[in-house]
Parts: sequence; structure tokens; C-alpha cells
Amino acid sequence: MKPQNEDLKIADYRIRKLIGFLGLFLPFLLYFTEGELLASISHYYYKPLPSLIFIIILSAFGLFLLSYKGYTFDTNSEKISDDVLTNIGGIAALVVVFIPTCCKGSLSASVDIICRDENFPLLGHNNDFKNTIHLVAAGIFMFTMGWMSKYKFTRSTNDINNKIYKICGNLVWLSITLIIVLIIFEKLNIHIGFTDYYVFVFETTAIIPFGISWLVKGDVLNNVSNMFKKEN
Repeated sequence: MKPQNEDLKIADYRIRKLIGFLGLFLPFLLYFTEGELLASISHYYYKPLPSLIFIIILSAFGLFLLSYKGYTFDTNSEKISDDVLTNIGGIAALVVVFIPTCCKGSLSASVDIICRDENFPLLGHNNDFKNTIHLVAAGIFMFTMGWMSKYKFTRSTNDINNKIYKICGNLVWLSITLIIVLIIFEKLNIHIGFTDYYVFVFETTAIIPFGISWLVKGDVLNNVSNMFKKEN
């Protein structure tokens, strides 16, 4: 019989892999199931099949993160524990689901009709205050995931993995920063000729490294290496 802590360790690795795979494939699943590019990942909430994918995956993120405990908190070297950080990220992910983005500005004619007729699905809305809550929650979710990758995962003794974690964390934060800067430019009517789909683009460049870092932390690289060794 395996010791209990060994079972918990295996469960943690499974959670990491699940979070990683879900993050890696989310933007592609949303786009290819609808065949239409929207202004942001969150706007797929207003499309029938993509909305189910969006709700299921974001809810899974939230629940997995809430159940993830991570490393034991070191009071001498850390200011916040893995558990607290992932709880914040998990709650933020669930807020993103339960308070979806505003329907306007989706760059989709069909969603514009929903918006105009106020025929909102589920918890959909056209409310600026709710939209602000959604944006803040999405930002907190991605920021905490960047923090996990850059500062928490790098306690590994594997230097190659640590480099990957740092790169992924930096890419997450860079993507969030670019979204904020371009939103500010948009509000100030400063046009720099960038794509109208910049939020979707940079959300994707944030969520893919987020997924990669969790996969690496879930020991996927060793799993793949061992698989090839067995085949040879």
C-alpha cells in the first residue's frame, strides 16, 4: 500500500496536468468550435457551444486551484503560501464565470443582435459595473498564475524547468500589461494601428505559457521522456 502523502503527491501532479492542458487548449477550442474570432476569450460566453466550453474550463480552473495545496509554506522566505495564492486565483476564475463580460464590443454580428435585443444567455448582461468586476477578476486570475509560475514554481531544483517557469511567468505578465496599455490607449482615442482583436491575442499569449508552466510542473517533460525511452 502506498503512503498517504504519496497519493497526495500523485493527485497534485494530476491537477497540475489538468490545469495545464485546459489552459493550453482553451483559446483554440473556443475559436475552432465556433469558427469565428471574437474580441476576447470572455465574449465566447455569448456563443452556444463555446459558452459551454468556456464555463466548464474556467469552472474547472477555479475548482482545481481551490483544491490545490502546493508546497508547505516557508515563513522565513515567503510572504504568501501556494494555497492562499491558488485560492485567490481560483475564486477569481469562478467570478469570471459567474459575472461574465459585457456583451457589447464582441466584434460579432450575432452577439451584437443579442446585445441589442437584450436576449442575454444565462448570466449575460450589458452592465458596465459588472463588466468592470469581470475584468478585475480576470486580471487577478492571470496575475496570480504569472506569480505562481515566476516565483512559486521556481523553487524546483531543475534549472531548465526553472528557466521555463520564469519565461512563462514573464510572458503572462507582459501579456496582461499590453492588454491594459492598449485598453488605456483605446479609451484615450489613441490609435496605433493594432488589431481589433488584441485582447483575444494577448489573452491567448498569457494563457498558453500559463498552461505550459503547469504542464511542466506536472512533470509532463519527464513523462514524455520516459515514454520515448520505453519505446526505444
